[in-house]
Formats: sequence, structure tokens, C-alpha cells
Amino acid sequence: MPKKTLVELNLFDKLFKSFLKSKSEKKELDFIKKMRKINPELGDKWNDWNQTMDRALVNLKNDMQKKGLDTKEIDKVLNKNY
Repeated sequence: MPKKTLVELNLFDKLFKSFLKSKSEKKELDFIKKMRKINPELGDKWNDWNQTMDRALVNLKNDMQKKGLDTKEIDKVLNKNY
């Protein structure tokens, strides 16, 4: 893999981890606001991803409840927000 690609992957990995850390501290909106200051389009992408993940988790919980499955673990994730 070319060095440039590795650097880009490492940068994205650090951004992703930083976002999840912010989300676990319930500060994801601050992270998104900072991204928007740097690049409005990038901030919008992070916001879209955040909303999509939140909806996916809620939908997963609803599907599990409909099937009578235990939702304790998904509840932990939803309460912690990653």
C-alpha cells in the first residue's frame, strides 16, 4: 500500500476514534461544530453519519423487541452512545 494511502487511513482512523470518544462523552455536537468550522461539508457528513447511526441503533432495538429478543446489550449501547 502506498505511503500516502496509509497516512490517509491513519488520519481517518484518528478522526473516527476522536468522534467516538466525543460521542461517548456526549460531546459529539461539539466535534461536529469544530469540523464545520474547518470544512462545512465535512461537518455535514459527520452529522449525517451520526444521525444515521443513531437511527440504526434505535431501529435495531425496535426490531429486537418485536421479535421478543433481549435488548439489554443494545440498551447499554444506546445509553452510553458508543
